[in-house]
Amino acid sequence: MRDADRAEEGAETCERTGDGRATPGRSGEPQPTFLPPDPGRHSDFLGVTHRLTSDQTDGSIYIFESTFEPGSGNRLHVHGREDEIAYVLDGALEVRLHDRTALLEAGGVGRLPRGLAHALRNPLQTPSRYLFLAVPGGLDRWFDAVATARAAGTLDDELLRSLSDDYGIAWLE
Repeated sequence: MRDADRAEEGAETCERTGDGRATPGRSGEPQPTFLPPDPGRHSDFLGVTHRLTSDQTDGSIYIFESTFEPGSGNRLHVHGREDEIAYVLDGALEVRLHDRTALLEAGGVGRLPRGLAHALRNPLQTPSRYLFLAVPGGLDRWFDAVATARAAGTLDDELLRSLSDDYGIAWLE
């Protein structure tokens, strides 16, 4: 018997909700979240694709994919609410801290604990792609708020700072 057949044989069948969560099997029992390999919800403005949102994890984690064009990235900032974990899917990621810089290449992983000032940049001449995890979740709500303000034509530096403050992000430059 093939491993896949054994897995199917022992697997419970359960219905799924529209957001990929399993419908409750037993009262009070934790439920998994399964999502198909679809493109996720993408924001062209921020280059972020939501893969697993805070709402889908009861706020425990947020996972997103991001692509940085050559030389692009973000400014020095600090998260007051979540740790960030970066996994380099393709290319490289330069992580600038106050006193040093680290370079992660494809397959590399970096953890940036809350409270640690950092800036991220693609140091290559080709696009680089990353998978980020934010623990606990909530950072997706900041991305959504910023994208919504931009779409409404109201996003300026003052509103960006205000939204960032609301979500525990401080921009240092």
